[in-house]
Amino acid sequence: MNCQEWFDRLYQLLDRDLDAKAWKDVEKHMKECRSCWDRFEFEKQLKTRLKDSCCKESCTESIRIRIKAIFKKL
Repeated sequence: MNCQEWFDRLYQLLDRDLDAKAWKDVEKHMKECRSCWDRFEFEKQLKTRLKDSCCKESCTESIRIRIKAIFKKL
């Protein structure tokens, strides 16, 4: 796995949305590539901070569906 392939899976990795083989591949790459490891740590901390700073109210399922549809178009 190279850095671009790893980056293409970064957000799946952060969301723990990878199958066992893909998980092993990205984990192996991070152990060998300090740059990707640093990026992962940055993104993980950013995700945590955003989650912690947002309001604690959850949105309705219909809003989640609409937001996901918007992101799929991007």
